[in-house]
Amino acid sequence: MARKEKFTDEALWKIALTYKHEFTSVTSWNHFAKEKGLPHSQTFIQRFGKWNELKEKLNVKSNKQHRPQKYERDELITILAAHKGAFRTIHAWNQYANKNKLPSANVFERHLGAEEIERITGYQSQLSEASYKEIILKHFPNSPPTVSQWKNLSKDESDLPSFSTIIRKFDSWEKMKRVVYYYNKDRY
Repeated sequence: MARKEKFTDEALWKIALTYKHEFTSVTSWNHFAKEKGLPHSQTFIQRFGKWNELKEKLNVKSNKQHRPQKYERDELITILAAHKGAFRTIHAWNQYANKNKLPSANVFERHLGAEEIERITGYQSQLSEASYKEIILKHFPNSPPTVSQWKNLSKDESDLPSFSTIIRKFDSWEKMKRVVYYYNKDRY
C-alpha cells in the first residue's frame, strides 16, 4: 500500500497553484496525480472544500455543464403553470423545453408526479389503447406505418406520440400493428 504523506495547507496550496491547469475534473486530476506522485483529489477537498470551490480559488474555470440544475417543487410548479400550453405531449414538451432551457418532462414527473402535471396542464400521460389506435389510424388508415414513417411524421407533428411511446403502450411495434390493424374490430 502506498505511503500516506501529510501535507500542510501551504504545501497543498503550492501544489495546486503549480498544477492548476490540471484541475479540470476529479477523475482527470487523480489520473495526473497518480502519475506524478501528487496528492489525491480527496486530500484537496478535505482541506479546501468542494472541488469546484477550489477551482474558483485557483481562478480555474469550472465546467458546470455536466451538473444538472436542481429545482425546488414550487419553482417547477411555477414553470409548468407559465408554460402549460406547451405540454401537449412528452415529445412536444421536451422539444419546447430544450429550445427554452426549461426542465425536461422527466424532471417534472420525478418531482411532481403525473397527477400534479395533469392538474396544472390538463395533459394526460396515459392515453388508452383505443386513443392510440385512433391517433395511428387517423394518419395511416389503410396499412400500418413503419417505424421510420412514424418517426418522420411525429418529427413534423409534435402533438403525436413518439414511436417509443407507442412501443411502451403496445409492448412492441409488431404488437401495435396486430392490435390496430389485424385483429377483428368486432372483438373490441
